[in-house]
Amino acid sequence: MSALKSNQSANMRHLYRSLAALVIITLWVQTSVAQELPAYAITDVTIHNSDGSVMESATVVWRDGIIEAVGENVTVPFDAFVTSMGDSLHLYPGFITGLATWGSPKPPRNLPKLDDPGNPPYDRAGIQPERVPTELMEDDKSFESAMKAGFTTAAIGLDGNMLPGQIQVLSLAPEIEDHELMNDYLGLQGSFDSAPGGWSSGAYPSTQMGVMATYRQLMYDAKALQTHIKYSQSNPEMPAPERNAVLESLFPLVNNTKPLYFEVDTKEDIERLFRLQDEFKWNIVIVSGKEAYAKAEELKSRKIPVLVSFDIADAPGWYKEEKKKAKKAESDTTDTEMKKEELSDEEQHFRDRQLKAWTMQAKNIRMLLDTGVKVGFTTQGTSFKNMAGKIEVLLDEGELTEEEIIQIMTSGTAQILGINKSFGKVAKGMNASFTLFDKPVFEKKSKAVSSVSNGTIHEF
Repeated sequence: MSALKSNQSANMRHLYRSLAALVIITLWVQTSVAQELPAYAITDVTIHNSDGSVMESATVVWRDGIIEAVGENVTVPFDAFVTSMGDSLHLYPGFITGLATWGSPKPPRNLPKLDDPGNPPYDRAGIQPERVPTELMEDDKSFESAMKAGFTTAAIGLDGNMLPGQIQVLSLAPEIEDHELMNDYLGLQGSFDSAPGGWSSGAYPSTQMGVMATYRQLMYDAKALQTHIKYSQSNPEMPAPERNAVLESLFPLVNNTKPLYFEVDTKEDIERLFRLQDEFKWNIVIVSGKEAYAKAEELKSRKIPVLVSFDIADAPGWYKEEKKKAKKAESDTTDTEMKKEELSDEEQHFRDRQLKAWTMQAKNIRMLLDTGVKVGFTTQGTSFKNMAGKIEVLLDEGELTEEEIIQIMTSGTAQILGINKSFGKVAKGMNASFTLFDKPVFEKKSKAVSSVSNGTIHEF
């Protein structure tokens, strides 16, 4: 009996040694494979992080798309490809757009007249939630332009109407085939846009009331289909329902498992969106929100974030002229008094109202931040050509700081998109996505010289 126990103990010891050896070999193989991937390092740069902190003569090291080290006293791995910048460049976290439609196929034109415009197919009604951007994307120079403006990551949607499709997160590259998919299904796009087509080729819904009614009907239909599918799966004797790709694409809204990124600007439309949210308990992210300041308190209480657009209207012409004259008077060494334009009471009242409306739009982001609303950024409505001018307005008239704008375009957007554990700042363990500029990004004629997107280097 004791001999049997001795043999069993010996066998167990042999098994444990074999398992330990297997673990050691596995760890060695994993380590060896990891070390085969080369590291990259950029040294002697000024790093501007999303929290406003600045590191001079700093180094960033990354491997396999992940940052390994950041700081002013970093030891560079022996296997790293090193690029020294000689304190000449400024590194910023890659900017993120919370929604863009770059590469989207253009909506069809010259639509044929329908025999029954009151009961159109889903696509003619602008209802296409089943569409997926990466399955439809076309060549678009906007991707390269975005990267040259400092963007490395984008939530990509599609052009369309009330429900254009799904949203995916991509790490950017100049060419479509080089994009890397980071989130396959972020959420759905929505708006109050009516069905495409004019008087001759239009279809239902063509009015605000019709769009609201259509949203309600879609939700009821999707919920009914989902219930039917569940019952038929648990009850084999029950007839299977007719499957519907459009309605099934709305199941995440029915179940509140994915957010609806809703493009809306006016105070009245935001209130309409609230009514739909109350009815269907949608998880909402507002996109653009030019008049979101008017509902800031309610946005905060509902915990609705806003991906703001920098597409601020031009200041009134007379106001710009007055500012120009005032600036000239300040620099004039002669003691001359600036003549004040004489205005009628009606004209003065008009100008006061006009300036107030424009100022409120310019301070929209400031008021949202002060109220405690989460704010991110969308490129929707803003061209890269005009972005520098819009940012200048936000700094001069919108009462924002450069640090706040960078935070909004990086970590603020990442948090709203739910990707903040990997994107939005330059730190150890984060995705290697950042841009190098030849001078501080908001200085005039600042230029991006290279970009790192998901660890891949792109030179401009």
